[in-house]
Amino acid sequence: MKKTFLIAALFIGVLLFAGGHSETHSRTVLGKSAPALCVERADSIISLDRLRGEYVLVNFWSSTDAASRRAANMYTAWQRRHPGSDLQVIGVNFDDSEGLFREIVRLDSLEPAQQYHAAGDTARAITDNYGLAEGYGSVLIDPEGKIVAYNPTENDLDAILSPAMAAR
Repeated sequence: MKKTFLIAALFIGVLLFAGGHSETHSRTVLGKSAPALCVERADSIISLDRLRGEYVLVNFWSSTDAASRRAANMYTAWQRRHPGSDLQVIGVNFDDSEGLFREIVRLDSLEPAQQYHAAGDTARAITDNYGLAEGYGSVLIDPEGKIVAYNPTENDLDAILSPAMAAR
């Protein structure tokens, strides 16, 4: 009886763990709607709901994560080369210090209006909603709010957005 109970308890535990694990990762599946995102700062609030109808690239980064910081610079450079594009770039930073975040934005010549710092409960909610426990990255969201690419390269952005720009 004890052995049956132990096996049943282990099975239930595995199911609960697998269900929680798959729920987190299923939130950011290609073709599915992007999870809610709302970040505020003293002068503005950014929300994916307000950006429906446009392509949105959300880049999650930290000054201590070299790959995500390089991506922030690449996306800013791409947008500067394509000023008429329909792409809205949003950078969400997770540095412990907001002062460090501001200094990196200045040093890297990122567009300050596109950069947001997330801390505390907001950072935890974003990390959970976007499955960022394993590291930072970016998602490209189409005008209908669906995820169409993870960590898109400049070539990916050209391929996805050029037809949209040509149709205008």
